[in-house]
Amino acid sequence: MFYEKQPKEQQDSYKNMLSIIGSMSNLFADSKNPALYYRAHENCFCKYFDANNLARHDCSADAVKNKVGIGLKTWVGTNNQKVAEFGKLKKEIDKETDPEAKIRKVSQFRNERIATTMKMYGINNMIYHVVIRTEETMNIEECSFDFIDMDNIKLLPEKGGANSIYFTDGHHTYHFNESKTTLYMVFDDLVHLDEVKVDILDDPYEILEKAMSGPKEALPAKPQYRQLALKLYNEKKNGECKVEERSGLNIWNAKGRPRHPDEVYIPFNKKDRDRPENKDFFPDRDTKFQLELPDGKVISAKVCQSDGKAIMSDPNKDLGHWLLRDVLQLEEGTLITYELLQEKGFDTVLFEKVDDQYYKIYFTDSSVYDELYGIQKQAADDQD
Repeated sequence: MFYEKQPKEQQDSYKNMLSIIGSMSNLFADSKNPALYYRAHENCFCKYFDANNLARHDCSADAVKNKVGIGLKTWVGTNNQKVAEFGKLKKEIDKETDPEAKIRKVSQFRNERIATTMKMYGINNMIYHVVIRTEETMNIEECSFDFIDMDNIKLLPEKGGANSIYFTDGHHTYHFNESKTTLYMVFDDLVHLDEVKVDILDDPYEILEKAMSGPKEALPAKPQYRQLALKLYNEKKNGECKVEERSGLNIWNAKGRPRHPDEVYIPFNKKDRDRPENKDFFPDRDTKFQLELPDGKVISAKVCQSDGKAIMSDPNKDLGHWLLRDVLQLEEGTLITYELLQEKGFDTVLFEKVDDQYYKIYFTDSSVYDELYGIQKQAADDQD
């Protein structure tokens, strides 16, 4: 368990903030069950336990600390909860008409995403940290965050419905909603660790008015790093999404001079170079900077090629070896495709600029790109 190993002072601070947030429940609803918005829970957990917040990176873990990946969840009512969405893989999943074959495909995608997250962030094991809200109480519980045991999958037809396929792997009961391409799991092995009593205020507006009417104490400003997002694929005029076979993540496959099988670069397309908010984000072309990978490893990188259309490590095989071999566990000569990226759970990179010589990179979903640049989409993208 993660929670039990944290200092009591941090546990108490976390519980106190949960109680404060829950006390404001009447801002949002009239219920004896305290409210806790999932983003507030993620931020609260990471603040008081000094964890790295991954919730906006659309990977399988919402937080990581000391090589432990944490899935954060909160709910009221049933323990049958969503654990993954596969909207971008619907066509691939729907190719399987046999229910068991379909479940095996979904389970494979689920396991690949967990494995990719663990490799990418240097995670050794995963747990779920859950806050279940009952009448005037928040219950803190945890359980293991497991791969689906592919060798022991068994369908449960007696539980199935029109759009849902229920199954077990001998450890958990799952069900896959075909219309929503969403996987649910019954959290039946939660261990109760602590609880928070919540005094829900009758009039939280009055409390907020009083709190904000007095003198304001200046708080230290949290660093706001500039961000830049780039897609790892191209969108064709006909709507097709494609990773080019001889450039970008597949530059190792380009014709001409011999190339190292680990050679890759991040495409920095003209439309993104021309965005006003991206101006002067990176140093000048061929000027080296430090790039911190999601697992904390730091490599050298630079903007290169004509018009600065590529971001590449220096030497140029370092990024590719980490991504293709260490994270994705691909054999040399394996082409990266858009479909493969969807299976692994990322298709976009997000850069954070710490200073002119130090940057961080995260591998995430295109919804982050759309959110950063204010692009509206008809349908929500995947989340884990």
